[in-house]
Amino acid sequence: MQCQGETLLLHPQGVIYWPAQNILFAADIHVGKEHCFGRAGIAIPGGISEATLSSLFALALAAGSTRLMVLGDFMHSAPLPDESWLSSLSQLLDSYPAITLEIIVGNHDKPQGQTLIDDRVLWHQRALLIPPYILKHEPGFDERGFVLAGHLHPAWRLKKSRRTSLKAPAFWFTPTYAVLPAFGEFTGGVVVDAHSKTDSIYMIGQDCVVNIPLSKTTKKP
Repeated sequence: MQCQGETLLLHPQGVIYWPAQNILFAADIHVGKEHCFGRAGIAIPGGISEATLSSLFALALAAGSTRLMVLGDFMHSAPLPDESWLSSLSQLLDSYPAITLEIIVGNHDKPQGQTLIDDRVLWHQRALLIPPYILKHEPGFDERGFVLAGHLHPAWRLKKSRRTSLKAPAFWFTPTYAVLPAFGEFTGGVVVDAHSKTDSIYMIGQDCVVNIPLSKTTKKP
């Protein structure tokens, strides 16, 4: 698709590739969430974070990207030093030395957690300007440029009837910002309130991304 005069490629796994800058964007990875739940006494199968990270780096490699940019909430909470995904991340950075992992700090990326992560990861504590885009975690208007963000875990619901519907993650584009779906497998999604006349919704299918015509029948969550 075209956005602000630039070509952006939307991928069914919820990432965006910007060919002109060789950047792959993802948002809301939430690695370590299963460990956080485990500490609270809620049993979640292990290996989710490791699989998520492997998928993310594989996508960057397939795109030929040299910059992997996460738009906030890379981790779910500050990890314990022995959490297995920390070493898996370091192994991936060893395996893909041509890929730089950069993270726009989100509300879940606590400072104490950042210090435990491999120091090859580049953290951006403030919004990053790469014209024509402003890279942030939380979406909203920014006078400096068009915002690419995450945070909301956007989804869309298609209704065939009052009893039949389909909900799936989606890319949400407005006149001033775009919101990526959450990449993390263990994250969920929230149906957004897109404006039928100004916004665009790109719903994710198993092997496709579909531009959904917005109407009164599809707008209602």
